[in-house]
Amino acid sequence: MKLTQQLQRFIITGLANTGFAYGVYAFCDLGLHMDYFWAATAAWCIGVCFSYMMFRTFVFTEGDRSWRSFKRFIPTYVFLLVINLIGLHILVSRMHWNELLSQALMVVFCAGLSFIINRIFVFK
Repeated sequence: MKLTQQLQRFIITGLANTGFAYGVYAFCDLGLHMDYFWAATAAWCIGVCFSYMMFRTFVFTEGDRSWRSFKRFIPTYVFLLVINLIGLHILVSRMHWNELLSQALMVVFCAGLSFIINRIFVFK
């Protein structure tokens, strides 16, 4: 599959996953009054499984599509979670930004990083 097709599918799939995970984050933050750290962690845990299945099925249709790729997917998303949480900490605790706006910014940053890592490492 061409890079442009793959990127388009990644964006569509990522938007669906991001919307869902962001909804989980917002519900945990606003509805359950969780700390932003725990809200982001809960959203990550739920979103990562959905994300793997969608990427494996619709985006990265060539290369290693076996369940072995899941062994590379999880550490990748742990890394992205850590980057997300560090960014949230800086934006919310240090710069006093709004929690929802901060998470929206971090989602965009981590999505770009995710595409690069998944393309060259997870589904190589």
